[in-house]
Amino acid sequence: MSKRTYLALAAAGVLTLGLSGSALAFHAGGVAHCDGCHSMHNSADNPIGVNATANNQLLKGSDASSTCLNCHAGAGGYHIASTTGANTSQGGDFYWITKDYSVIVRGNPVLYSKDDHGHNIVAADFSMAADANPNNAMAPGGTYQATNLGCNSCHNPHGQVNGGTANGTAPISGSGSYGGAELGDGSILGNYRLLGDTLYTPPGGTQFTNPAPIARATNVSGGSYGGIVDYGSGMSEWCSNCHTNFVNDSHKHPAGNGEHLGSAIVPVDNYNKYVATGNFTGNVATAYDALVPFERGITDRTALSADPVTGVDVNSNVMCLTCHRAHASANANAGRWDFEVELLEESHALNSGDVDTTVAAVYYKAGTNGMLLNDIAGEYGVHQRSLCNKCHVQD
Repeated sequence: MSKRTYLALAAAGVLTLGLSGSALAFHAGGVAHCDGCHSMHNSADNPIGVNATANNQLLKGSDASSTCLNCHAGAGGYHIASTTGANTSQGGDFYWITKDYSVIVRGNPVLYSKDDHGHNIVAADFSMAADANPNNAMAPGGTYQATNLGCNSCHNPHGQVNGGTANGTAPISGSGSYGGAELGDGSILGNYRLLGDTLYTPPGGTQFTNPAPIARATNVSGGSYGGIVDYGSGMSEWCSNCHTNFVNDSHKHPAGNGEHLGSAIVPVDNYNKYVATGNFTGNVATAYDALVPFERGITDRTALSADPVTGVDVNSNVMCLTCHRAHASANANAGRWDFEVELLEESHALNSGDVDTTVAAVYYKAGTNGMLLNDIAGEYGVHQRSLCNKCHVQD
């Protein structure tokens, strides 16, 4: 058994214990035990990394992202980088930033580059490199360098709240990543997905000025990390730590805490009544569509649901993740759906001979317990148009 396989299996075992309430979860307290990621002394029987070279941070990978993927690469569960595109994490699958595919458009072959499918993290041990597109040498709308982009550009690997300055306010316990309600013993579960908080400084970047978003992940719908997420507030503002000009810009689609549904342009009833193209029989009780999530305008994580199903009200707002996956997707610009086709069944990845759609998850909602993988026709109908219509209803 390789060391990488051993690490992944070991992490899976302790994480399973953690989900059942044990204190042995790998990310208990928000951060793994030190030697899960670091090798204290490089030696013949304890090398630094599987395929890695020595580095001054004593990481078990050549770089931070490779170290994360030593455990988080694989199929299903808490893995976020598969070898087939099969993962159904709400954040998406980093497989797509390694996958070029082509499709015939108007009789001509068109290449859809791996560089266009999401956040191109640098993970040398897994053959993941910075975005080669010169237009994306820096974060769109910001100044963060593509060559510095890694898992720890967004996630604080040590799970600190408020840059570690809030020590003593309450211990972090549980998995440290679900962002759920307080446990009732004075402790908290930490920031949602260990996202960097105010005062966090990512490698090669500037200090974050916007705090981690309020959100709650569930292990109920879809199993493990594929379940639905109930978003409270602050996601777009948090994204703007790097994509500075994408919030409050009149030339961009509105997104943020102040961009509430319920205007003359987007009435609340649009989202709640829209079921599919031509079907407006929905109601607020069952209107939630995990392929088109939104924020509820809530700042108290304890008020979020572990299994959200209800639709929007006048406090709800659109956010960056309403349309995009955080990591990567099969579609251009990490889209939750293909923005470039009229009918979703025409999506480029679904119609490329380079993508095995019996395995790769091009479309999914809440893991495999939600929409069957890629079954657009079964979920919405064969003539389903863009899901922009869930809010804008132009179909």
